[in-house]
Amino acid sequence: MSEGKVKSRDSITDTACHVLKGAIVKVLNTPITVSVECQNKVKGRVCVEYTLDDKPDDSTLQKIEDECNRIIKENLPLNAFSMDRKEAEAKYTKEKVNNTYIYDKFPVPESVTTLTLVEIAGWNINCCPAVHLKSTGELGGIKISGINHRPQKKELEFRFDIVASDAVDNKKKKKGGAAPAVTVVDPLEEHRARISATNVKDLTARIVEMVIANANNQKTLEQTTIPEIQNLLTNLKNVSYSNGYNANK
Repeated sequence: MSEGKVKSRDSITDTACHVLKGAIVKVLNTPITVSVECQNKVKGRVCVEYTLDDKPDDSTLQKIEDECNRIIKENLPLNAFSMDRKEAEAKYTKEKVNNTYIYDKFPVPESVTTLTLVEIAGWNINCCPAVHLKSTGELGGIKISGINHRPQKKELEFRFDIVASDAVDNKKKKKGGAAPAVTVVDPLEEHRARISATNVKDLTARIVEMVIANANNQKTLEQTTIPEIQNLLTNLKNVSYSNGYNANK
């Protein structure tokens, strides 16, 4: 990443988000994504709409994790392609993939006429312009590290770690380095890092940089920049709620 540019989605973690989302839908039937975090190479977050009063128990979370790792073991290809918007909407309204439509909670702007889609056959489909791994097998494994149930918002957030990713190992080998060591993250330090990542001043600066960097590229602005800004603002909202802030107070 060059100086001054906003950090983009990581291909490894973005791929993991697609795998995890498919598992969440298969077990919980919650097909609408609210937001994701996939900038870090070894951990990420997926938040979905969730209407039940009770959060999933440990056995249910284990089922979701097992489904993730089953799909990784099957080494399914990720198929990225472009499609006319109207054709894509018509096709996937009738032919949802694992009960999932092409859009998350916030669809792309109406001015976008060609969509970039990524599909794991029978598992997940999404309008996503990011770069992905070639197959699920390049992910070594996914470990659900925690959840955050926000019944007042009808949301359920999954935090996950990526373990022993072949993609990470291959990058290290190409550079002549050793395989990455397993790091145990202090929960308190992780919490502080999440708060730091949602500092309002820093977020404002990032959003300004994103807009300036893509001001002359309408397609990138609409397909990538605006969704990224929506994710940043949603992350800020989610962390605020998780730390006791209530807009109604």
